[in-house]
Amino acid sequence: MIAPSILNINNLDLKDDIKIAAKAGITRFHIDIMDGHFVPNLSFGPQLVSDFKKEFPHLEAEIHLMSNNPDVLVPAFVKAGAQIMLLHYEAMNEAKLNYWLDYLKQNHVKAGVVLNPDTPISVLNKFIPKLDQILLMTVYPGFGGQKFIPESVKRISQVKELVKADFPLEVDGGINAQTAKQAKMAGANVFVAGSYLFCEGDINKQVDELAEILK
Repeated sequence: MIAPSILNINNLDLKDDIKIAAKAGITRFHIDIMDGHFVPNLSFGPQLVSDFKKEFPHLEAEIHLMSNNPDVLVPAFVKAGAQIMLLHYEAMNEAKLNYWLDYLKQNHVKAGVVLNPDTPISVLNKFIPKLDQILLMTVYPGFGGQKFIPESVKRISQVKELVKADFPLEVDGGINAQTAKQAKMAGANVFVAGSYLFCEGDINKQVDELAEILK
């Protein structure tokens, strides 16, 4: 599955570019939420998610929460219409992470954990029974357009050994035709791509090219 990140879309073109990608076969969009504290950048808020779901009720909203303020933001994005929410292991202590994973499940939102490139894969063992998805960052979070970290391939393989064959294992950062193929071979099956899809010319062409590689 391809889950395009809308982070690199010109904000004034968001609606039009989402429509183009959806017509090309995309059914899920990855919405990066940056708080300017956990990561040194700001992006979207709950209103964007609410507007997205009103405009595109047939599309799935995947929320990547890059924030260490879950007490305020998790309920706000659930209310806004998040269908999948991915929480950073590094953003809170394990007790709080467990609490919010349970909260998501109770509110019928798919729950996932995100690991930064330096976080040991072994921390996942404590949470896997509660997870609907795992997201491995293949760059350091906070900015789009970064280069894929080569060591990520080994980390993808390590996670794949911990989960069932069809478990959603997502990668995010520097995904293009070459790195998507490497990540797929290592075991990833959900791919976040932003710059590659929205900043390289024709969106339809880019989506088709990536989809062909991931068959």
